[in-house]
Amino acid sequence: MTTPADEMREAAQTIRKLITALPAEHWGNRPWQAEECSDTDDMTPCPCIVSQGEYREFDQPQIPPIQYVADAETPEFATYIAAMHPGVGTALADWLDAEAATWAGDEDHNRCTPQTCTSEAALAVARAITTHTTA
Repeated sequence: MTTPADEMREAAQTIRKLITALPAEHWGNRPWQAEECSDTDDMTPCPCIVSQGEYREFDQPQIPPIQYVADAETPEFATYIAAMHPGVGTALADWLDAEAATWAGDEDHNRCTPQTCTSEAALAVARAITTHTTA
């Protein structure tokens, strides 16, 4: 039988698996950012770019090189993707593991109140991750 703590640990493991699969060279812990893009030749908007690293002029060396993370159809999607970088994923996985340990110590959750127990929220997050992620 799968317990809520098991579900939280599974979601944390899924996040870590996804982060581990990312290309690691030059990535480090640099923040991600959204860069708007538009094609001024024919006035057709092109996707926004999510990248890691600071872009310099084309004739300046990129050290460490800029890493392109994703394309997004709108600035709002690009900003959201940039906000959900691997550092956020790692913190989320750590939180889920910590909440799983709390839950494991109180399987019935009779002692939790909304002010003292965040495990219900952690369980909802874990279920959203495992339901909507294919890894």
